[in-house]
Amino acid sequence: MANDAGIQDQPSPEVTHTESAPLGREALIAGLTYYGCLAALPYMRGIPPAVGTLVATFLFLLLSLAIVRNIARWKLKPLHEFFLFAYPLLMWYSVTLYGAQYKAARPFVSPLESLLFLVACAFFGRLIARLVREKNMLLPIAVVLIMVDIFTVFVGPTGKALEKAPDLVEKLSIGLPEVGSAAGKEGGAGLAFIGAAGLGDFIFLGFFFVACARYGLRLDRTLWWAFALMSVAILGYLALPDVPGIPLLPFISIGFLLANTGMFDFSGREKLYLAIGFVFIAVLLTIGVMLMRSIK
Repeated sequence: MANDAGIQDQPSPEVTHTESAPLGREALIAGLTYYGCLAALPYMRGIPPAVGTLVATFLFLLLSLAIVRNIARWKLKPLHEFFLFAYPLLMWYSVTLYGAQYKAARPFVSPLESLLFLVACAFFGRLIARLVREKNMLLPIAVVLIMVDIFTVFVGPTGKALEKAPDLVEKLSIGLPEVGSAAGKEGGAGLAFIGAAGLGDFIFLGFFFVACARYGLRLDRTLWWAFALMSVAILGYLALPDVPGIPLLPFISIGFLLANTGMFDFSGREKLYLAIGFVFIAVLLTIGVMLMRSIK
């Protein structure tokens, strides 16, 4: 297993016996804590809304990141990663059907939906990370993700989906439950959410975390930077109700870059090629913005 000090260029294909037991216990504890906290938040009474929002946001993000970090540290074969992506995804689909049918049970079903969806996204991110053959590829990927996600949310398909198909976006997101929303007269049917994070955010959290583990980058520092910046983004969104949505992926990518400053080594020619590539992508996105506005 790679740590923040050493560099491991190639992932080990299998889980060793000495690593699997503590990681398994950590995964079980994190999963149960995640479910318990998200199930309890809607039933908490007497908490001021501002305090409840802060507590819910910090708990939700910290536990989500802890689960993704644990998943990133497993050493698995690609086939194992595929099944660990597919099974939770199928279970998530079944649980969402049950939750849609029994509204009163939503406060207990919704956390399970979120946990299964989170695990599926994290393992899908692991699968995507197998396309990366060296750590230097991660820097341009992070920068491109920042530019592309801003475009898709404010101008492109994600923004359109938020306007025209909010229910679909909600189903493909992990909701942050509102504190006390199920403690009223309506009971579980009154469950409400104060925000949500999309599937792309957790897919690329898994992608960056496993890349850190495989290539000896700063995994724990990346987690804390991502936690801090995502918290600021979500709280900023909640403080600005007129904003249709805030892309979290740029904050995740920036957190990864800040946490791993100085860990990449490019030659002068590679830096030139990167600069040219970034300018080219920026031009394409600018043209895309102009075209989307002209269509309106």
